[in-house]
Amino acid sequence: MTKRRKFFVWAVAGVALLVMGVVIYGSLRWQQFKHEHGIVSLDVSGVRLSADHLSIGQLNLVRQQSPDERQAVAVRTLRLDFAERWQLLPLRSLVVDHVDAHWRPAADTPEAGQQGTLPNREQLEQWSVWLPRKGLVQSFSVTMPCERGDCTETGQLTWQLAETQPLSAAFDLQLRHQSHRLGLEGTAFEQGIDTHVDLALQLDGQQRVTMQNQFTPDADSTLWRGTLAMSELPEAPWLLEWLGRWLPDEPQALPELPEQMRLGAGWATHIDTSALNRTWEALDGEFRLSANLPAPWPVVGIGHVQGQLDLSARADKGFWLPTELSADLRLRPEKALTMELPAQLRPDAISLKITPRTARTTAAATLPLQVQISTAGPTTLSLEGPVSLNTAAPYSVSFEQTRLRLRSPTLPQQDLVLRGLDADLRLSGRVAQDAISIRLDKDSRLLLNSLAHGAELAATNLRMELAGIGIEAAITGGKLQNLAAKGKASVVAGELKHSALRVQGWRWNGNLSADRSQISLDGPLSNDAGLTLPVALKHNLVNSSTRVSATLPEVFLRAGNPLAATFADWPQALELSNGRIQGKTQLNLTASGPLEATATVSAKGLGGIYDRTELSGLDAELSANVQRNQLRLDITELTLREANPGFTFGPLRFNGEFSGPLSDLAKGRLAWSLAEVRLLGGRLWLDPGAADLAAEIQQLQANLRGLQLPLLLEAYPAEGLTGTGVIDGKMLLQRAEAGISIEQGSLKAREPGGALQFRSAKIQALGQSNPAMRLVTEALDDFHYDLLTSDLHYGADGKLDLGLKLHGRNPALEGGRPINFSINLEEDIPALLTSLQLSDRVSETIQRRVQERLR
Repeated sequence: MTKRRKFFVWAVAGVALLVMGVVIYGSLRWQQFKHEHGIVSLDVSGVRLSADHLSIGQLNLVRQQSPDERQAVAVRTLRLDFAERWQLLPLRSLVVDHVDAHWRPAADTPEAGQQGTLPNREQLEQWSVWLPRKGLVQSFSVTMPCERGDCTETGQLTWQLAETQPLSAAFDLQLRHQSHRLGLEGTAFEQGIDTHVDLALQLDGQQRVTMQNQFTPDADSTLWRGTLAMSELPEAPWLLEWLGRWLPDEPQALPELPEQMRLGAGWATHIDTSALNRTWEALDGEFRLSANLPAPWPVVGIGHVQGQLDLSARADKGFWLPTELSADLRLRPEKALTMELPAQLRPDAISLKITPRTARTTAAATLPLQVQISTAGPTTLSLEGPVSLNTAAPYSVSFEQTRLRLRSPTLPQQDLVLRGLDADLRLSGRVAQDAISIRLDKDSRLLLNSLAHGAELAATNLRMELAGIGIEAAITGGKLQNLAAKGKASVVAGELKHSALRVQGWRWNGNLSADRSQISLDGPLSNDAGLTLPVALKHNLVNSSTRVSATLPEVFLRAGNPLAATFADWPQALELSNGRIQGKTQLNLTASGPLEATATVSAKGLGGIYDRTELSGLDAELSANVQRNQLRLDITELTLREANPGFTFGPLRFNGEFSGPLSDLAKGRLAWSLAEVRLLGGRLWLDPGAADLAAEIQQLQANLRGLQLPLLLEAYPAEGLTGTGVIDGKMLLQRAEAGISIEQGSLKAREPGGALQFRSAKIQALGQSNPAMRLVTEALDDFHYDLLTSDLHYGADGKLDLGLKLHGRNPALEGGRPINFSINLEEDIPALLTSLQLSDRVSETIQRRVQERLR
């Protein structure tokens, strides 16, 4: 092989390797480009390139940057003409036969806060170089999501750019809907330093809306001057039906219009175009708008608007205030505007009427107006009153003698249901840029037919008097920083129903204080029964905790017992008619934790009736504590001077404590250091100890010392039986499911004994008729005993069994020889007490209760 042939082979091989490298590198870069831009497929066919144009028969592009986003474009028959032979720029013309585009956006839209700026002149000139001087899209169809699903719009687009002025352009967009056409024409040109942009909207070939804009650059802003005009719109019915596919709420069918729609606007304002996310914030300028909408017309972001509006406004450093205003509008708001409100508060329609008002003294910078606002829907609202706008710094809105009415048949709020709400508020105040001050004037009130909180609490005929309450708010940077309400208020409930309370009316009046962190109430709470409780309530809005403190002032029960008439669980058998009682309590409620509470009660000289027992001289000092669903009750003092269930005994004294679960107090524990009662001259007591009430059986050892036999026989209704002596004893008290019983009881008379006399005509007659009983009756006529003992048993059925043993003598019988008696006695204690209570030993109230039970 010659050197020339070798060189040729190596050259060919090198070129081939180079071409392969370029192809591989280009393929890699193309795959990377497709991945970065989400290109799924790109198909191009029918490509022709000549010295003066490029033509493509078919182009299909599909992009999918996320699983739920998709963009597809199909172009048919495209021709791009160059300026001169093999010179690409400037592009002369672009002609497209048809474009078909489909767009499905991602579920998560871009954040609205992204920064953006308008392009400057240099950028526009650079971009315009790549735009064909002329363009024509013979037809296009665009399919994208709308409120009714997917909507498709068809039309045609043409444009033309000036040859020498890059910012001079014109375009014509034609959209077709059924047999109707909508055309949007625009022209832009420069005149000195000003840029003009004019737009015109045509409907079925008739020009209906024109807009002229003039932009003049300034040092740090842009002066935007413009006008907008629409004199008539007879095409409104079909245009509204067309636009309805893109609106969140379906528009109402337009009736035959009594007059034509009219719209006119003009403005001259400096705008800050450095951040598009702020929607071209106006720095200063003027704006005027006059509109007449005889039928509801959709306004994007607001809803359907109908009526007349005449407005002149001025902006000062980005803050707009009207200088002239007159309105008579009716609005059907978009659902998105009211979605955050509860369903019952969402208005179906809003009416607004604003008219100029003649004030007595009007400053040059004050705009006096009369405002009327009303809503229709499940809840109706109306606001009416004079308003004064201060149109010079510091800007503010002042109002007085303003009346706000709010009515709702039903207003559910989580577990709370309000029915028949009628709020009538008389307002005065001032709203400024940095502060809001509102005062509720005389006759401000709120009425409720009923209020229910679940199945536990219900109130009817509620009335709240709110006159005098002041509301203050602080605003910084357009955001609410602080909100507070303070003043005197009163609440009256015709009836309050709760499982723990008797049904009756309640009233509260006092001081109300509220801010964004807590609500406080402080004042007396009273009811129809005469109970008055000074109450202080604090509810923390941050952690949803509540603290309630209440005081029971000293109540003199001789004038009546308001506690029994208030609490449903007050024992029906307990009547207190003497003495005094007072106390205080504090409740702590958290959002998720259990109730915590403390309470103290002090009672002095209480007297009355419990069931069939008269009580007098009851003194008590009690303190209770509830934590972790456990109740602890400390009984510092419990003294009952006297009790009379048919015979009198007392005093009774008890010191101790009780603890147990709130859910089942019967399973608690009772402990005591002192438990005793003075009984018939003696003392009956329990040794210090404790009882587990959860156990099936509790057994307690009781001790008896010094019971006076004369007093016992006086209390026992046995005719002619008297005696002397002192009795001691012990007994085992037992509490079980069946009731209270006494086991292993024993009684014994103290030495040297005593005497018994049983001198009854019935006993003497028994002895004369029965020789076997004669010795017994004669011995008991005057029996001097030196030994008296008895075992004792008391059953849960109320039967008392005594096994008496007597040893002694009758001095007048058989020379006083010793005699032994063994006597078994059985007594029905409930029946015995009943017989005692039917006598005059107890009050008429107890006698009546006993008689009622015997019926």
